[in-house]
Amino acid sequence: MDIQKSDIDSLEERVKKLSYHNYLPTLRMSNVRSFEHQTITFDFPVTAIIGTNGGGKSTVLGAAAIAYKSVKPGNFFPKSNIGDNSMANWRIDYDIIDRSVNASGIFTRNARFASAKWRRDNVPDRPVIIIPIQRTVPANEQNRFKRFIGMGNETDITTSAIDTNVSACVSRILGKDASGYERITLNKDPNKSILVGMKNANDYSQFHFGAGEASIIEMVSQIEEADDNALILIEEIENGLHPLATRKMVEYLFDVAKRKKAQVIFTTHSEYALDVLPPKAIWGCIDGVAYQGKLTIESLRALTGTVSKDRAIFVEDEFAKDLCCEILRQYAPEILDQAEIHKAGGFPYVVEVLKHHNTNPTIKNKAVAVIDGDNPPLAESNDHVLELPEGAPEAVVFGYIEKNAETVAGLVQQRCQCPAISQDQIVATIKQVAIDTTDHHLYFVKLGERLGFISEIIVRRGLCSIYVQNAATELAPLVSSLKEKLND
Repeated sequence: MDIQKSDIDSLEERVKKLSYHNYLPTLRMSNVRSFEHQTITFDFPVTAIIGTNGGGKSTVLGAAAIAYKSVKPGNFFPKSNIGDNSMANWRIDYDIIDRSVNASGIFTRNARFASAKWRRDNVPDRPVIIIPIQRTVPANEQNRFKRFIGMGNETDITTSAIDTNVSACVSRILGKDASGYERITLNKDPNKSILVGMKNANDYSQFHFGAGEASIIEMVSQIEEADDNALILIEEIENGLHPLATRKMVEYLFDVAKRKKAQVIFTTHSEYALDVLPPKAIWGCIDGVAYQGKLTIESLRALTGTVSKDRAIFVEDEFAKDLCCEILRQYAPEILDQAEIHKAGGFPYVVEVLKHHNTNPTIKNKAVAVIDGDNPPLAESNDHVLELPEGAPEAVVFGYIEKNAETVAGLVQQRCQCPAISQDQIVATIKQVAIDTTDHHLYFVKLGERLGFISEIIVRRGLCSIYVQNAATELAPLVSSLKEKLND
């Protein structure tokens, strides 16, 4: 289930061409909880909603759910007889694809709260799978398992093996063999069942499962049983999971989106859940405003003003963060002491994040964005948006190292921690990587592999430090602008 760039491209293209029988491309919320006027577009079939507590993650999930007939609005947005007077103005508008309703394209529907009642007209039908946060509650604390507690043996039961496809998917997510699981169902009440497993030739029931173990089996079972073109909604996908299992779960959802033409929306607080997603697949919710882009959980702290330092620098990705950090370390250490550098997603998302930050009257710390040097011109001028030297930053740094390989080989040997490799061999390896590599994002991982499986992070930071050390003239305008904008 490893994700390739071709997988992302093909899924993006499917959404772009609207090649679905059922899909929810857009929703617009007016006065719904903390959202006054907010549009969310689902430009990728697997979408993550991140945000601060109370920022609006669950609101987006619920708004998507009630676009369809099978979900009652009160399940996500119940009306209390105390304190919910403001619900009278709630409205959600949808752009919807449902070929059985409109074979040619998109049509619109809405859900609104009027006269103390939710109203939806001509609501389309679609399979909707809702996987709530309660899934990780231990079995002994859930009423549906009470029938299985007791010392006497239950004999009127049916035992069935977990579907082999489900077991295979669970095994890949958890990183262990899941083929020994079975489901036991009460014949008197087929709606009640419990999982059992085998460990060292001993049976053990769901009462003794780990929190994530049962959760993953149930989640995957529901998803695999769902019809094609379903909408799958998952609250806090990382709940009960090891960080690596969280990433594998998201990789599995890519596979589901591809195989079953499903649309998946999940909320999360985990960076691991965001690793494989493209920027357009991530929405960050902060105080009733949602921003699209590869925001990190860390960057949300800056957007809400909760940073430990009084300056913020927003960049596009991890490489730009390392490069900017090195530039400041060598040429403006006083700024590095005052500023936090945050990944905020690719262009143009990073510019939108900066705009929100600098126009928020409650945030006092100053901020700039440093964008990559290969972006198109800004749609509107912004003197707090600065630019790295022209070209993709990875190509600029590696290009300098490759061009000056004979001169800098000794520094590469030192800073990439490979003293056993001769300088001549380092030069030859750099030249060969430059020839073999067509994707500039892979320069550093490939060089690390060929220099003796050195960590990409060590190689990347080592080469950045060499480039910055020797590019004082080229970097002077950026350093000057950073000092000016962050100290004015």
